[in-house]
Order: sequence, then C-alpha cells, then structure tokens
Amino acid sequence: MNMSGEEGKMEVVVKYQGMEVKFTGTSSEVIRSFLEFMGKILPNYDLISRLTITVDLERLLKDLEGVISITPEGIIITADREQLGERETILLYLIKASVGNLLGKLENDSMSIADLLAPTRAKPSSTAARLSELVDLGWVDRIGRGEYRITTFGVKSFMEQVLPKIKTTI
Repeated sequence: MNMSGEEGKMEVVVKYQGMEVKFTGTSSEVIRSFLEFMGKILPNYDLISRLTITVDLERLLKDLEGVISITPEGIIITADREQLGERETILLYLIKASVGNLLGKLENDSMSIADLLAPTRAKPSSTAARLSELVDLGWVDRIGRGEYRITTFGVKSFMEQVLPKIKTTI
C-alpha cells in the first residue's frame, strides 16, 4: 500500500491472475472500490463476506467500558458480579480471557473449569452444566480436558444479548 502525497489519500495496487488494478482515493473510497472489484472477480466473495462473523476489537473494547478495566497488573472485571447469573459470569470471564490474550496481557484465551469456579461461586457440576449449554449453543469451545474459550459467535452473541443486561446493573 502506498500513501500518496495528498493528505488522507491512499493508493492500493492489487495483482490477481496476471491482472493489476490500482485504487486511489480516501480510505473509504478505496475500500468500497476494492470490495466492488472483489465482488466482480470473485462472485462468491460478497456472499461469503455477508456470512462471515467477525469481531471488531475496537467496538468490543468500547462496549466493555465500565464492565472490564485494563490495569498495569492485567485485566479486571469491574461490573458487579453479584447481579449476574452463572452463565453471564462465565461468559464475562471468557471474554476477559479472550480480550486479555488479544491485547497481549494474558498468555491464553481459555480458562479451566477450576478458574471459573471462584468467580461463579457455584458447584463444579453446575458450572460444568452451564459450560455444556454454552458449548451446545456454539458460544464456547471445549479445547481440552476442562479448558474452554469463547468462540467468535459467542463474542458476537455476548455483545448483542448479554452485555446489554450487564450494563443495566452498572
């Protein structure tokens, strides 16, 4: 990608199967032109892009304001856990692990059942049952014996369904 001499303008050159196409303009113009090009070159690209679930980290971090905080020691939950159910608490801690890993604050994006027992304050069988429900929904992946992480679909669902409930308790 080359930045042109004009402020705010960019130039992107795409080489594909012996063809070279140049896009110049503002970032939004270049992105729009590039996506139109991709839609023509790869007819299924538009369909695939509409079916693909992604998480916008910047939006997630903005939405988590007041719920989690980043400190020099790491990421902490600032929401009142007393107001949350076991399922919401599990998801919140798995979100914390995911965000912490993405930001380089945590080594792993997963948590063990043992790690989730303290914040949920529930019996191991109850926490295991909630995790099993979340796995069945596709919100959480079991990645090893007793290790779980939130899925992209789980993050999206958390942001749409759970986070608004948590924010009402703040």
